[in-house]
Amino acid sequence: MMRTFIKYRVLISVIFYILWGSDFIANVLDLNKETTSFINWTTVVLLFIFWLFILIDIFKQNLKDKTFWILSMFLLPFFAPVVYLFRRNKLLHLQNNMFRKPK
Repeated sequence: MMRTFIKYRVLISVIFYILWGSDFIANVLDLNKETTSFINWTTVVLLFIFWLFILIDIFKQNLKDKTFWILSMFLLPFFAPVVYLFRRNKLLHLQNNMFRKPK
């Protein structure tokens, strides 16, 4: 699943922010209350699943700044998952770099 997220990270990022703005979109389209409520709950579930996948991936990977990423996921839940998607390959590459100092 993470490979799909990484492969389509720009599309996933756009969808992520559109879902964050779903309440605004529902108000602009002047939808009735039941439809707006359904859209909002569906959005919350989809965003939580996406956020959870990213959080699980952070826990699974052997990252140098794992604490930073976990804290940022809780403090900036609308920003950190997208940044992590774009930085993930570099973070993994830095961790596996053969020139790093041994522990």
